[in-house]
Amino acid sequence: MLNKIAAIVFFVLIPLSAFASPKEKESVSVQVVTSNTRIHSSFSSNAFAYTDLMFTQLNGKKVVYQCIQHGNICPMVESGKTYTADREGNFIYISMDTPDDKKAVSVKFRKVGSW
Repeated sequence: MLNKIAAIVFFVLIPLSAFASPKEKESVSVQVVTSNTRIHSSFSSNAFAYTDLMFTQLNGKKVVYQCIQHGNICPMVESGKTYTADREGNFIYISMDTPDDKKAVSVKFRKVGSW
């Protein structure tokens, strides 16, 4: 009886571990068709513009991505420009240079639908 329970547990946990493995990132080209820009302002007179939504074409599909990066580093993207990104599930990561210290940062966008 104990062997049957152990066998059942073994055969249930092995297939579940396949789903728990991390998905690999793949490199894709994302063409920005248009974007939705917002302006952030605060009481300390720090105002800046950032891209909130991107309407893109990815592998022939029209996909909408939203910037979900924390720390106010969502970049401005240009319509008609193609960016190289790493895709992992419903997320893409676009590497961009910051104007302050010229270091590249990876900005995270989440797929929110299609258009």
